[in-house]
Amino acid sequence: MKYSFMIFILCILVTGLYAQADLSLDFSAEFGFTSINRHVIQSGTTSDKGDVFNYVTQGNQDVLFPFSRYQVDLSLYQRHHVIFLYQPLTLVTQSPIKDDFRYDSVDYTTTDGFLDLTYAFDFWRFSYLYDLIEPDGFFLSTGLSLQIRNASIVFRASQSPDGSVTDNIGPVPIIKTRLGYRWTNGLFIMFDGDGFYASNRFFNGADYPFTGYIYDLSLRGGYSFNDKSTAYLNARFLGGGAEGTNDIEEYTYNDLHTFTLCIGILMHL
Repeated sequence: MKYSFMIFILCILVTGLYAQADLSLDFSAEFGFTSINRHVIQSGTTSDKGDVFNYVTQGNQDVLFPFSRYQVDLSLYQRHHVIFLYQPLTLVTQSPIKDDFRYDSVDYTTTDGFLDLTYAFDFWRFSYLYDLIEPDGFFLSTGLSLQIRNASIVFRASQSPDGSVTDNIGPVPIIKTRLGYRWTNGLFIMFDGDGFYASNRFFNGADYPFTGYIYDLSLRGGYSFNDKSTAYLNARFLGGGAEGTNDIEEYTYNDLHTFTLCIGILMHL
C-alpha cells in the first residue's frame, strides 16, 4: 500500500512536469544522393606509410550514392532541444587495379584483378541546442554534440589472399549551430552546422599525436503546410579527416569530402 501511494505521487509529479515542460517532438527524414568530391586514404606504419589511395580516381567512387538520414528533435521549455541523429554512410565499390600500390603493409598489383572496397562511416549523434533567439521570424541556436562513429574500411583483391580490414568505434565532440528565418506564410530558410577540429592530445582524447576534424553543414529551404507537416530541399556538405600515429606506430591518413542533395520531410507532434 505504501509503495502504491508513492508510485501514485510519482505519476502525478511526472505528469505535472510533462505538462509544464511544454514538450514537443519532431521526426524528420531525408532522402537523396551523395557525390564524393574528394576521398583519399593512406595506412601503414611510421617507417612504411604506404601509398596514398584515391577512392575517386582509383576506387570508382566517381558515381552517385543513395543517401538517407533520420532525426528526432525533442523540444523542452520552448528554448531547449535534445536531438538524436542516425546517419548511415556506407560506400561499396569495385574497381580494376590500374597501378601497383601499397596499403596497410599489403602490396596490390595489376595482376591481382579487381578491388572490392568498402568504406563505412555510419554514425549516431546526440546534440543539445539552446535558442538564443526564439523562432519568431529570425532564430538562432547554439550547443554541443557528441558523435559516435562506427567505421569499417575493407580492401580486398579478387586474385589475392591478402587484404585489409580496419574497424573502429569512437566518440567525437562537436560544436553545433543553427540559424535561419521563418516567414508567416510558412516558407523558411535554415542553416545547420556541426564542426570540430582537434590537433593535440587534450582535445582529441588520444594519448599520442593525432589530428582530426569533422564538418556537417547544410542549407535548406522549405514550406510548412500546417502545424504538423513540413517539406524541404536540403544541400549538405559533409566531410572529415584524420592523420596521425597511434601508440603501436600505426600510421593513418584519411580525407573525405562529400556533397548531398536531398528532399526532407518533418512531422511535428
